[in-house]
Amino acid sequence: MFNRLNRVLHQALDPDKETPQPRQPTLESLLPGDVVSFWDGGDSVVQSVLECREELNRRETVWRWNVLDEGRMLEVGPEGNVLYDRTVVLHQDSAEFETLTCDPDQGGVLKAFEARVRQGTAARQPTLFEFEQRVYRVVATGIFDAQPAGATSYPNLPVWRDINPSEPGDNVYFELEPTTEMPPGESGSELLGVWTTHIALLFGRPLQAADIQSIYPRAEQEGSDR
Repeated sequence: MFNRLNRVLHQALDPDKETPQPRQPTLESLLPGDVVSFWDGGDSVVQSVLECREELNRRETVWRWNVLDEGRMLEVGPEGNVLYDRTVVLHQDSAEFETLTCDPDQGGVLKAFEARVRQGTAARQPTLFEFEQRVYRVVATGIFDAQPAGATSYPNLPVWRDINPSEPGDNVYFELEPTTEMPPGESGSELLGVWTTHIALLFGRPLQAADIQSIYPRAEQEGSDR
């Protein structure tokens, strides 16, 4: 017993012993429980993190969807970061859901856009979607795989909780942009759609580095470093 106590005391007093450095998260490495402090929007706690990927023409694209509290979502990707601060859920029995998902001959927006992409006419024949008295143009669609990071389940929120973890073909995203210029700083210059069972429309704006005041790591569980 005394030998063991001596070893513990020696380790505690060892000047060469390296002290574990606290984790310092970045936007690219957020985990549930981390806190993002915005200069103009207070603090947001990360609720869930989804590591997403899409493979198209043998090219893989990866990004992260960070679901924050108070209805926000922070997208971190290779083409820039977007802060979405409002979400509207379109249920399957809504007219807007049908407008987006039905066949092209019935006015379906997403399938019409994909058909025009295949025909090479998407730029000359823009596919439009009207919502809340604004007109948006579809600019991208795709399917994605999403796996939770630092957690064992998906966000317990409409649409998000219905992501299929094993069949990416069931998970659809689409991107739209307004046909008229948005007022500076107003949410809605970036519009993301996520379609699983229902559709979530997320309204946001590009996030600049200067928008972030600081990022705090989550509080580690008591005794985790013992």
